[in-house]
Amino acid sequence: MEVTRRRFLVGGSVAALAAPGLAGLAAGRGGVETDARKDPVWVASSPAMPSLPRFEGDRKVDLAIVGGGYTGLACAYYTKLFRPDWTVVVLESHKLASSASSRNSGAVYANYVGISDPEMPERGMNRLREFIEKEEVDCDFAPASTLMLLTSKSAAERARSDLEPGATFVEADELRERTGSDYHAGAVNPPGYYRVHPMKLAVGHARAALHVGAELFEDSPALSIETGKPARISTPRGELMAGNVLIATNAHTNRLGFFRRTMYPIHQYSFATRRLTSEEIASFGLDQWMLRFERQMLPVTFSMTPDGHFFVRMVLGYASHDSCHWQDIASAQDVARRIFEQRYPAIADVGLSHGWHGVTGHTTLFKQVAGVIGDGNIHVSAAYNGLGIMPAHNNGYLTACRLAGREEEDTRFLTGVTGQLPFPGEFYRSLILKPAMKLLTPV
Repeated sequence: MEVTRRRFLVGGSVAALAAPGLAGLAAGRGGVETDARKDPVWVASSPAMPSLPRFEGDRKVDLAIVGGGYTGLACAYYTKLFRPDWTVVVLESHKLASSASSRNSGAVYANYVGISDPEMPERGMNRLREFIEKEEVDCDFAPASTLMLLTSKSAAERARSDLEPGATFVEADELRERTGSDYHAGAVNPPGYYRVHPMKLAVGHARAALHVGAELFEDSPALSIETGKPARISTPRGELMAGNVLIATNAHTNRLGFFRRTMYPIHQYSFATRRLTSEEIASFGLDQWMLRFERQMLPVTFSMTPDGHFFVRMVLGYASHDSCHWQDIASAQDVARRIFEQRYPAIADVGLSHGWHGVTGHTTLFKQVAGVIGDGNIHVSAAYNGLGIMPAHNNGYLTACRLAGREEEDTRFLTGVTGQLPFPGEFYRSLILKPAMKLLTPV
């Protein structure tokens, strides 16, 4: 029976992935979500993404990558470098990098949530840096002075007495004088943070993948994935038979029917000022501490973009049935505005003119879902738990190493779903996450 895009999205069924150990991999409720996404503030100051076609027809390929963000594009790039004889195809349901890869704060740090080896993240950071340099990606990658902001005196006291090497403590009086805000009780200025222009980095990934011969397709959602050798991927206008598959869909993975007992999407909303003048940036104390994070259960991020926007990003919560849409955007805007006005009332007076919604994949124990599943030819990389830029690129590299049979010590960290704590089904998930996150919203 032919599966049309409309039939699938309105609620048609798809074949389950029938490999051993892949329980719960039938299609998610409602299937792939393909409506339009509003551009984040980063898009206006970035070169245009290359114009790309939709996938059509039936093909046989060596590697099909589902998801056109940092992970999928990095894997396509490195796989073609290691195996130039392979046919590598990337399928993106929307525009390339239109989800988490272009909706983050631009913060880059050598850390993998859930991986304790301190040297592995440093190697990942070096790989990202080498990629940017080799491919001459102009993405404003640079060290960034950063604040970990404390909202209570007790938290400030603990942080002051337990500083990591290279970190300094900033007292509340200094914060008040230099930022114009008396909201915070102190802050830690830690070492090792970088910032990057997320969309420029994404464009660099796309251009690099195209340059080495990968084929990239937009507006081409994967409607179903059936295991086997080869695996079968259905799209609205054709079918792929793939020797290998990488599922690099992060928060959207559950909607494909994968890992619904392991992963869940968490929503965020960001609000940015208009572009500030250099005089305004100096008067508001924004010419230092480009990245600012509040240390609390639901983190709040403040960031200064290279072209002069100051923005806040806050966590919204969980939407029913693993949806990657947030129904009440107006309320999200109101909460983000109030957070901004509480912390930086003088800056908020200049106006918040850009707002965008985002979603990221998370797991209960804050461990990534990355590695081989099924019959050994299906790979996945998702759930970066809020620290995605470097791990996403690095996992694309590591997956390419594994696919190409290339020796690399860090592929041992691609362990699939090993060590994950199963999460309750939809009823309990909504019952637990929705009220808890609403209660913890820092307003």
